[in-house]
Amino acid sequence: MKPLGIHGGVHLGCRTNEDGLPYLSSQRFSPPIHLSKPYFDEDTGSLLINLSCPTAGLLSGDRMVCDIEVSESASMVVTTPGATRSHCMRSGVAKVDQKFRVQDDSFLEFNPGSLILQKSTSLEQRTSVEVGEEAGVLFVEKMLPGRIAHGESFLFKRFSNRLRIQKNKQLVLLESFTLEPENDSVNPWRNSFPTPFYGCFYLVSPKVSNELPGRQEIHNMKNENLIVGSTTMHHKAGWMVKVLAGDPYEFRKAMREIREILYQAIGRLPTSFRRY
Repeated sequence: MKPLGIHGGVHLGCRTNEDGLPYLSSQRFSPPIHLSKPYFDEDTGSLLINLSCPTAGLLSGDRMVCDIEVSESASMVVTTPGATRSHCMRSGVAKVDQKFRVQDDSFLEFNPGSLILQKSTSLEQRTSVEVGEEAGVLFVEKMLPGRIAHGESFLFKRFSNRLRIQKNKQLVLLESFTLEPENDSVNPWRNSFPTPFYGCFYLVSPKVSNELPGRQEIHNMKNENLIVGSTTMHHKAGWMVKVLAGDPYEFRKAMREIREILYQAIGRLPTSFRRY
């Protein structure tokens, strides 16, 4: 019997009003996503959006869509108040489809909580990011291979991830990988730390087309419990910074500090996520 699942998600449009302030010009959401009240951060000039999941998380047959467009020199930061859990599935698969379009001189940071791949789960994630010539994007991914606090690690069935980034309609990054603990696809992570915490920053901005200020500072973070590295995207469109940590403290610290360095590199102030 085919799992029914929930098909829903969020569609957002962000523009500036006649005073030059960002606002939600369009919004539509349905389970498994709920939209909190937008908050305008006067210090950073960004509109902060928190997406929450009122359901238990992703289950077999679920399909979640996230479609966001930012234009007219608007600035928006999208996050979640907590982790997203992909739960145990006896059969079937959950799917996440994400599409981001950032136009004109606009800016978007998409920085959700960690994706937790729980025991026996199967998840497919597809992401498309389209960035205008003068626009900027900071796209962040964080992932845990199980409920590490419960001693669960690499017990999921399958995780498939595909990310495509275009700058001014030109392909600048294409990543596609599948993780299955039953084969050697997870060995680079599993052999690094017993319980690894993974994160990645994808920064696209005309302000870092040649060099990444603070790159050496990022590399100097490496220690026995933290692996970090960076590389440029094609056509000098931006930079990618990857993190693998052996414990949650080191992971949170590195992700926070790298975010601050990247914001400084593009001459912006980071917006507080207001998670109190």
